[in-house]
Amino acid sequence: MGQNIRTMLLLVPAVIAGFAAVVLTSDVDPAGLRVSLQAVTVIAFVTMAWAVARPPGAAEVLAGLSPTQASALAGDRRRPTFDRETGLLTNWYFRLRAEEEIARASRYGQPFTIMSLTGDSPEALAVPRLSIKHWMRQVDFAGDLGNMIAILLPNTDRAGAAIAMARLTKLVPGTQIRMAEYPADGATLAQLLGDEEWRMTDGLEHVS
Repeated sequence: MGQNIRTMLLLVPAVIAGFAAVVLTSDVDPAGLRVSLQAVTVIAFVTMAWAVARPPGAAEVLAGLSPTQASALAGDRRRPTFDRETGLLTNWYFRLRAEEEIARASRYGQPFTIMSLTGDSPEALAVPRLSIKHWMRQVDFAGDLGNMIAILLPNTDRAGAAIAMARLTKLVPGTQIRMAEYPADGATLAQLLGDEEWRMTDGLEHVS
């Protein structure tokens, strides 16, 4: 629970207690004050419910990562977020978006699937890099991770992703495609991508 939510949890009882004190000690019509108290209470709890239910932001995602991962992502936030030629997200930004999706899916109990494309050589991914953006749905997003291209399909289970995978296989023959569903195949981005661990550097970001 974020700091703003904890603050509201502390403020709501204080606001209610303050108005209750006014009702008990004021010479003004108690019935009118009780109506005001009820209105303030409703507004306070609606505000608190909105804060709890809203999608997690980048700051909350960073707070949930390990210190090394959070520092790496935060430090890269000044870099470009996507490649203008291919339309693919850069490595650091794809990972941040994926972590946000993990937080959202965990909160609402929804699955998503990541497809990872690899080739026998860096040149093998040249065609997929240029064609992936024309294949994806509007809600999907893909990133160039250097040694692979990763595509995240929100709110899509393995069965739904299998249909997309069949189309993608025809589009980019000669590449290996790995599919992993959250949370059935992994609860962390490293597990879903097939990494044992990850870190951000200026070169490859994977450590085996």
